[in-house]
Amino acid sequence: MKIEELITGKKDSDPVALGKSSFPVSALKSLLKEGYLNLRIYEDNNTFSFWGKNCTACFTEKQILDRARS
Repeated sequence: MKIEELITGKKDSDPVALGKSSFPVSALKSLLKEGYLNLRIYEDNNTFSFWGKNCTACFTEKQILDRARS
């Protein structure tokens, strides 16, 4: 999935449902600023894989929510 497509037209506080989780747009914008462009949901262990041209990472729900607060 493209992160940009998920957040287009939404406010920072709007929720985005990803699998069984929901995140504020601000958390996903934070990841975009770091260079992540795409995501994949792994529902079996509730983790999220993000990647871009020069970066890749796997985050838990808590780690993504922490980014919205910073």
